[in-house]
Amino acid sequence: MRALVLAAAFALAAPASVASAQAEMSDYNPRSQDWNGLATLVGLVEGQGYTVDVKVQLEWGELTRDDILVFIYPLQQLEPSKLGAFVQAGGNVLVADDFGRSQDALAALGILRTEIVTPRAMRYQDGRMWAPIATPKSDHPLAKDLDEVVTNHPAALGQVSGATVAIGFEDSAVVVAGERGTGRFVAVSDPSIFINRMLQYPGNVQLAVNILEWLDRRETGTRAKKVTLVIGDVSMYGDPPPFIADPRGGKVGHAIDELNYWLFLRREWLLTPGAMKALAATLAALLLLLAVLALPVRRGPRIDGAWLRFGRPLRRDEPSALVTNADAATPRSRGSHLVLACILRDQVQQLLADTLVDAGPEPLYSLSENQLASRLTDLKGSEASRALSRVYRRLRALPSRGQAAAPWSSGHLARRDFDALYRDVADLCRTLGSPLSEADSPQQEAA
Repeated sequence: MRALVLAAAFALAAPASVASAQAEMSDYNPRSQDWNGLATLVGLVEGQGYTVDVKVQLEWGELTRDDILVFIYPLQQLEPSKLGAFVQAGGNVLVADDFGRSQDALAALGILRTEIVTPRAMRYQDGRMWAPIATPKSDHPLAKDLDEVVTNHPAALGQVSGATVAIGFEDSAVVVAGERGTGRFVAVSDPSIFINRMLQYPGNVQLAVNILEWLDRRETGTRAKKVTLVIGDVSMYGDPPPFIADPRGGKVGHAIDELNYWLFLRREWLLTPGAMKALAATLAALLLLLAVLALPVRRGPRIDGAWLRFGRPLRRDEPSALVTNADAATPRSRGSHLVLACILRDQVQQLLADTLVDAGPEPLYSLSENQLASRLTDLKGSEASRALSRVYRRLRALPSRGQAAAPWSSGHLARRDFDALYRDVADLCRTLGSPLSEADSPQQEAA
């Protein structure tokens, strides 16, 4: 039995290189049970509860949070911008490559592949230099329950920035893990770790399981459903979605994520002609129902437009209410005496304009007190001048009748002040030859 195992191990060192075997489409065949196939890995993945989707061409835009993207020895250029955007948006990816076309993409993630002929390891499987044994280098989840990983002609990952070396040799790394944005990535420098022959080693199987569990984010309660395999010469096109998942978003974030994911899955949903007709009929019925519900069930009150009428507030100089409200105790009528005083002032203006023919219609405002007194002295005597001096300043201080009567006016003239003003104005009118009779009073004019 051991002879058979050794014979299979020696087959790993056959003269044909891995690259030539890939060219013959024999290495990394997911359906092959040969030593260099991936049937064991596919069975392991399906045994963990995932479906396996082997791509013949990769459309980046079709990837979702359900996918764990796995590159094994890619022979098409793995574009750094596409891989970086996929991880940044929340995608999870494993890149297992030794001498393929992923070097630039790994460099963009902070991982440099070094050219080492024979890595320096503590042990080698059966003493063979082409089968160095890698050991855990940190307490990363990828190294859980794992003692050693057997490699086969591995490449080496040298400088690592912004990621964690989980498993490696003394002078280089074999498995590196890291996070960018809301996604995770794992880089493995030897894809042959996952072939049928190498998965006969328990440590290699444990590593594959640990990678799946860590990329699946089981600790957050969210799980992927599918492992998408991109093997060898597979063309890639399109751009990754701008958002895939945010496992650390909390309950509200997860609810929004669920809605976004549902909408994303509906983006290419196309209606058949029959479904379109059914949808149109449903919408028409719904509109008809809304129209029926909007119609009044019974006749309502007669609409006469009364609610559109503007209720103009009464002016405080309304003839029918001015005198009656003059002595009212309500705040609305506090300025009524002020309006009456303005009427007195207007009568004096008219009387002075008639007396001083060339003084204009408003002598109280067009002439100063001295000018008015001088001219009245010449025309009516000194008594008229003295009577004017007693009322001149009080009449000039009154507002216009419109301002006094406005609803928002805050002016107020007490009854005793109005009575005193009335008496003085009556004396002035008498001296000017036009006595202010009871019929000429403001109360009579307002009435």
